[in-house]
Amino acid sequence: MSSNKFVGQMSNYGGLGNRFFEQLSTESDKVLQVDTINNITETKKAVKMRSTRLAIEMRARGVGRNDIILILSKTHAHQTIVLVATLFLGAIVCPISPDSPFKECLELVKKLKPKMCFCDSRTASQVDRILLNLNLTSEIVNFGDQVSGTTQFCKLFPFKEDQHFKPYYIEHPQKEVAFIIPTQGTCNDPKLVCLSHHNIYLQSLNYIQLFDKPSKVISFFPLSWMIQAVITCASLEYGVTIIMAPTFNERLACKMIHDFVIDVAVLGTELAMRITGNVAIKDFNLTCLKFVLLGVVNTSKEVIAYMRQALPNVKFLQIYSLTETGLVAAVPYSDYSAAIEKPSSVGKLLRNCKIKILDMDTKQPVTTGEVGELYYYGDGLMLGYFKDNAATIAAIEKGYFKTGDLAKYDDDAWIYLEGRIEDVFYQNGHRVIPKPVEECIASHPQIYDACLIGNQSELIICIQKKLDSRLTIDNVMMFLSKQLPEFATRITQIIFLDEFPRTSAGNIKKQLLREQILKVKIEYTNSLASINPSTFEDVHNKDIKDLNKM
Repeated sequence: MSSNKFVGQMSNYGGLGNRFFEQLSTESDKVLQVDTINNITETKKAVKMRSTRLAIEMRARGVGRNDIILILSKTHAHQTIVLVATLFLGAIVCPISPDSPFKECLELVKKLKPKMCFCDSRTASQVDRILLNLNLTSEIVNFGDQVSGTTQFCKLFPFKEDQHFKPYYIEHPQKEVAFIIPTQGTCNDPKLVCLSHHNIYLQSLNYIQLFDKPSKVISFFPLSWMIQAVITCASLEYGVTIIMAPTFNERLACKMIHDFVIDVAVLGTELAMRITGNVAIKDFNLTCLKFVLLGVVNTSKEVIAYMRQALPNVKFLQIYSLTETGLVAAVPYSDYSAAIEKPSSVGKLLRNCKIKILDMDTKQPVTTGEVGELYYYGDGLMLGYFKDNAATIAAIEKGYFKTGDLAKYDDDAWIYLEGRIEDVFYQNGHRVIPKPVEECIASHPQIYDACLIGNQSELIICIQKKLDSRLTIDNVMMFLSKQLPEFATRITQIIFLDEFPRTSAGNIKKQLLREQILKVKIEYTNSLASINPSTFEDVHNKDIKDLNKM
């Protein structure tokens, strides 16, 4: 299954830095970013000027082509300047979540060996400890107040302009790394994904074409998420204004949509649910809002229906993307009427994307409506995992990336996700795919989320109840007996949890649940989220050989 090819797509633009340098020179008075955290409003001209000055200073400090620049901070206007300046120099942007645990961050920095590290005041001390631990001499730049041992960001800008400055020209944008972005680490430790200039360039085009001439966009995702990197680059390329907000809050989000007349909100499913379920949507005029981008976690048809009822004039567009593949499928605004009839679908393939869905056992292509593992090939495909050839080779088969996602398609070529292949297990010779069962359980009005795990002898349902719910195990069993009568007789245990352990994207860490509940003696607890995840991490820290030096 493949999408239509985009004919005439240029590839000789000199890389993202060169491209942005040109684009920021047009319509120079257009507002490009509004930072409500630092009270900064910047036009394209201001972004270009600050980025150029920073690039000059970074170059004077030894930053050049293919050097890695680490960004470990919350989203704000200064972060954009670092991103652009880095690309101007032909260097590589590597954003890491500011909420990354110390051990995880240490392992990433150990691989990256960044030339400079741009941090918030909170993360600067953590990075300083990591560099000291690894005996690295990278310069730490602090966006906030002066911190001992760091350089203050505001002091990096020379007073004089360089009228002759030109960004580094990338000869082969398809082959040169522009971003290194960590995976979310849903199942294993995060991997570092290398994305080319052309990859991000085309992802930006796909993102823009999901909407009907977007004007202003708000997003609460960190730069360490691929979609946020694409949003930022799309803004630079197409002049869409980005509104930057502090930590997500339902009322504040609604107020900002109202105050700034925002037409596109990139929320993901979890945040969209929080907004549509909050009384604030009635306290502000949200008629300006045209589109909400969903995705990140699976979105059930019940959730979609709920959100559409809460905000009937907003188009809720689902997407399917991975860090390694970029945007694969989506519901563009032009197909929204069809999407209403297919609420469980993540949409249709985007341009220059090709997939195949293979049976889990035979590895043969499935037919319409059958579930199999989804393989991807296209312009969004990563260059590979940074310094991990073994993982790269294992992830690619005959040019296709093995996503590990289960999927199916219908007669109209719309795609439906059916969970992860590692979540599938067998019992008495029968294959159990958890997602359909989990969705059925989660449809109960008093259940917030559900997770099914098991093996040959155990079939366990973990449930997170909604607030103030008085749901009991007997209630759940009665519900399942009506909804899934044959399945209900096989359940060995039902566990209520205060909340699930989750990734920063909101996905349940099923591997952690399996290790705690299935692989060790069961110990009852009110909440698995209260257990220190390090208890289950691999304690053997083996150095990974550098198999693909850059």
